[in-house]
Amino acid sequence: MNTTQNDPEAAIIASTRIGIIGGGQLGLMLSEAARAMGYARVTVLDPTPDCPASVVAEQIVGSLKDLSSLRQLAEQSDILTYEIEHINTEALRTLQAEGVKIYPSPELLAIIQNKFAQKEFLSQYGIPVAPYRSLASAAEIELAVREWGYPLVLKAKKDAYDGRGNARINGPEDIEAALAKLGDRELYVEKCIELDKELGLMIARNERGEIAVHPVVEMIHERDICLTVIAPAPVSLELQQEAQAIAHQAIDHLNGIGIFGVEFFLDKAGKIWLNEIAPRPHNSGHYSIEACRTSQYTQHLRAITNLPLTSTEMLYPVAVMENILGTHNGPAEPRWSQTYDPEHVFVHLYGKRESKFDRKMGHITVVGDDSAAVYQQAKEARAALSI
Repeated sequence: MNTTQNDPEAAIIASTRIGIIGGGQLGLMLSEAARAMGYARVTVLDPTPDCPASVVAEQIVGSLKDLSSLRQLAEQSDILTYEIEHINTEALRTLQAEGVKIYPSPELLAIIQNKFAQKEFLSQYGIPVAPYRSLASAAEIELAVREWGYPLVLKAKKDAYDGRGNARINGPEDIEAALAKLGDRELYVEKCIELDKELGLMIARNERGEIAVHPVVEMIHERDICLTVIAPAPVSLELQQEAQAIAHQAIDHLNGIGIFGVEFFLDKAGKIWLNEIAPRPHNSGHYSIEACRTSQYTQHLRAITNLPLTSTEMLYPVAVMENILGTHNGPAEPRWSQTYDPEHVFVHLYGKRESKFDRKMGHITVVGDDSAAVYQQAKEARAALSI
């Protein structure tokens, strides 16, 4: 939901061209927010012709790692941002040195891209992260076992998302398979937290250092992919405030500009650990489009154009977001087996032509007053859709 703009803000927005690196579903929803706010121009760079964001934005077809394509986007934009981390930071640094505004910064992105470097950065500021160690060789897994015992998680330092760079080690018999799964990538190993819940929040910061935080949510994963988000999270106010304070500290130290998805582990002893940070809009904030006074996408745009950040207050007592994941490989043909309540159920389909198993094809947000009823309605709405 957009906020009312005053005249100086409207002038800034009307004269600013936004360039988005990546044109997937996050680029689509970011472009929709930019169009609704009235930004002068919205252009996306994506290698896939007719990418999801191209429905509402101009598209440059090109690689996210190609300097010439990135420069072409920069020439049509006043500010560059991105919806995906797997891009060429060296190319971004080159453009930044030429005077291109890029938020969040390439320096921040380089830290986030390497999950081990991210842990190292957070640790040096006393931010709680699960115990971890780098692996120079497979033999060093034994050192981690001696220190922490089983289970462990073997993780790739780079190019890992939705669990694709992780391998769980429950005992010595799992080590060989875990190493085989992750191949010859740079690796580190992490102690498994005895998990109670996975939590998350969206936090925005603008150039003047102003910060705004969306509510803490619970994320429920299947096959390491976020399936369901419950807002607000069913945890104490004290835990919510602690998570917000940790996120605030992390983003301040990173000097972040934009919006950031911060994921946490809550262990069975009630301790919060920061798991990882996404320097962009995030699954855990989709619900905010309908359920909050300012969506994560609007707030991101306000942050990168250095406008005052606006209220993140929820407009309903409860919201549940259900990811629509592909259940087969083949053409995407959305079909509903029953109707849904359009006053409380909001459906976002991303326009992807091909469905793939576990591919993110859309999401459903349900709002209401009662947690159990909203959760059930979200599950029923998802079950009624085949895609």
